[in-house]
Amino acid sequence: DPRNIARVAGPMAAKLGEVDPANAAYYQARYKAFAERWNVAIARWEKEAAPLRGVAVLVQHKAFTYLIAWLGLKEVAALEPKPGIEPTTAHLSEVLALTQQQPVKMVLHATYQSDRASQWIAERAKIRAVALPFTVGGDDAAKDLFGLFDDTIQLLLKGAQ
Repeated sequence: DPRNIARVAGPMAAKLGEVDPANAAYYQARYKAFAERWNVAIARWEKEAAPLRGVAVLVQHKAFTYLIAWLGLKEVAALEPKPGIEPTTAHLSEVLALTQQQPVKMVLHATYQSDRASQWIAERAKIRAVALPFTVGGDDAAKDLFGLFDDTIQLLLKGAQ
C-alpha cells in the first residue's frame, strides 16, 4: 500500500534532520518534493486500478495483503497451505475445486518465487499467473518506488483481462 510509504516518509525526513541537523532543510525540501509527487501518483494509481476492485484472485504466498486491500481485490485462497510451506498436489486440487465454486481471474506470485504452483493452478483453472515485482528491483520496470507501483498496476490490469 503506497499510502504506508507516505506515512513513513515524513517522520523519516524529520529523523534524518535530527541526526544530521546541518542538512535538515535539505531533507525537508526533498521530503516535500517527494510527498507532492507521491500523492499525485497515488491518485493516478487508484484511478488506473479502479477496474480491479472486486476482482477475485488467488495468491501463491500471503505477500500481497496490503496491496490487495488497497486495490480492493478479493483474495479467495492461498496456494501455500501455511506461509512458506510448498503446496502439495492435494492442496492445489482443493484450491482448484474452490475456483469452480468461486471463479477467479488470476493467481499472483512474487518474481522471486518459483512459479511452479502458480502455473499448475493457472493451466487447470484457465486463468493467468501474474508475477509481481514485490519490491524495487523485483523486475526490470521496478527501478524505483514509482516504477514499482506503475508496473504492479499494469501487470494486474493485464492479468485481469
